[in-house]
Amino acid sequence: MSGTEVLVSVIVPVCNGEAHLQATLDSVLAQRHRALELIVVDDGSTDATPALLADLAAADTRVRTLRQPNRGVSAARNRGLDAAHGEWILFLDADDLLIDPLLLTALVRAGGDDADIVGFASTDDPGAIGSVGGDGDRRLQAALAEAVDVVLDHREIATMIAAETANAVWDKAYRRTLIDAGGTRFLEGIRMGEDLLFNLDCISRAQVVRTVPIRGHFYRRGGTASATGRYLPDKFTDLTIVGTRLADWAQSTGSPELAAAVDFIRAKNVFSCVRDLHRPDCDVPREQRLERAREYRIEVPSVRMDGLGPGRRVLGSAYNLLGYRSLFRLTGLVGGRR
Repeated sequence: MSGTEVLVSVIVPVCNGEAHLQATLDSVLAQRHRALELIVVDDGSTDATPALLADLAAADTRVRTLRQPNRGVSAARNRGLDAAHGEWILFLDADDLLIDPLLLTALVRAGGDDADIVGFASTDDPGAIGSVGGDGDRRLQAALAEAVDVVLDHREIATMIAAETANAVWDKAYRRTLIDAGGTRFLEGIRMGEDLLFNLDCISRAQVVRTVPIRGHFYRRGGTASATGRYLPDKFTDLTIVGTRLADWAQSTGSPELAAAVDFIRAKNVFSCVRDLHRPDCDVPREQRLERAREYRIEVPSVRMDGLGPGRRVLGSAYNLLGYRSLFRLTGLVGGRR
């Protein structure tokens, strides 16, 4: 099968996304690689999204629309995975864009017959939209010439976890056979950390992971689907579920570096959740906030240091020295409320 015939599935979950959805889907349909199926899963929208999708599906046979009651982004992505037929799978949020029309072509070509995952570059710079120009074929060949394989041993995966570079699914293409072989799906019922769990399941089984230096994705900060920047009462519960799974997985590998990286990221999550208790939209009384800080701190007693870089060792050591009251006061200085 030639590269132009390789089917690519792009999965877009959406709930009330009328503001940006048309531009998002247009950016996919504008790809030079024509062998694609655009699977849009409407997760219970109550705005004009269903009508927009009906019009688009009628106009372009590559668009497939699925509708379900509101169950969250993970359930919507899983529904898309169940329906996908492509050799390659990409995930795109309903307010983001594919900004290089050669992206899918580059990914299929770079993936060849052997890669399980192909990574590419993402940006949150609005100036990147519409900035791609020049000789497309020459640009494509240059990117393919610089594609490199990444060796993902335990030490490298630990670095990715600690650096939070494995947290996104929208800057990678996944071979569907890799996903199917592991029965990999997104953990439903949580809003934080599900992408990391999905990635680690795939990465830990991948034989060949390749990156191609093409800036193909625009991430819209503060978009409609964003769960960051505000107080979320269930955030700590979600992150505890994820953290427990990470810790169990790290322990199963027997890797001290992975165990330390998971400790570090869980401690960062504790810091983040305690800091959120100081957000203006958190209306929890002070004594209850202090009690929650205590509960959060108990969940992650300490950070192991194996394989952590100097900066992270400093942060880990500081965490190990701080009690919950000190942590609460310190995050109050950052969070803006005492």
